[in-house]
Amino acid sequence: MFDKKQLEAELVLAGITRSNFAKDLGMNTSTLYKKMNGKTEWTLSEIHRTGEILGEDKIPRIFFAKKVS
Repeated sequence: MFDKKQLEAELVLAGITRSNFAKDLGMNTSTLYKKMNGKTEWTLSEIHRTGEILGEDKIPRIFFAKKVS
């Protein structure tokens, strides 16, 4: 399950704005917001690119987090 808060935290820690992150992923900001809000799915290539930008070790926490109720 995608963890929006974890992605936002990692972007802040890396000093990367959402706008720059979207550009680095090759998409516009609107598309990024749709993905972050669960309106559209993340592709494997986008997940891979996120790992290149933020670090491969961040991928499990961001994209494969287990939801705890």
